[in-house]
Amino acid sequence: MTDQSALERLIALVPPPPNPKFALGSWEELFAELDTKLPADYVALIDAYGSIAFSEWLGVGDPRRDKWGATMVTDARETGDLYRSFRSQSPEEYPFAAWPEPGGFLPWGGSIDGDYLGWLTEGDPELWPVAVWPRHSDDHRIINLTMTEVLAGWFSGDLVGGDLLDLAPVDCQPW
Repeated sequence: MTDQSALERLIALVPPPPNPKFALGSWEELFAELDTKLPADYVALIDAYGSIAFSEWLGVGDPRRDKWGATMVTDARETGDLYRSFRSQSPEEYPFAAWPEPGGFLPWGGSIDGDYLGWLTEGDPELWPVAVWPRHSDDHRIINLTMTEVLAGWFSGDLVGGDLLDLAPVDCQPW
């Protein structure tokens, strides 16, 4: 499945809201602040959906600058610091590097249960695998698919495995 077909499939399964909420900054500003581009399928998803909550369970925010000046970088630094603190106490339970470490976990979404979804940022952004940092277990997962492939597979029921990947959304709302 290509990234574009995965996004088209996702849009067919869960149409974007009629009035998406977008952040204020530009992609170029964010890429400069991150010192990397983000996967094209993710950019296309945000351009279609804006900040979104799928079934009031999975939130995916527009990572560009908000009205307070925060970006994905702000959240990623805080999440990385939190992950590093857990990893220092229990390295066997926290196997990922944390962004901005090389190959580090960079979050792109989260559940209302405190689970994080993101990428492991090694190499070409188009090849970054999706990674799951679950709140209620030490079952960190790496899924060798793009973000839109994961979402389309998840919401269609084609990708089921473990308690995190069995959600079938009924709707989406601007977040």
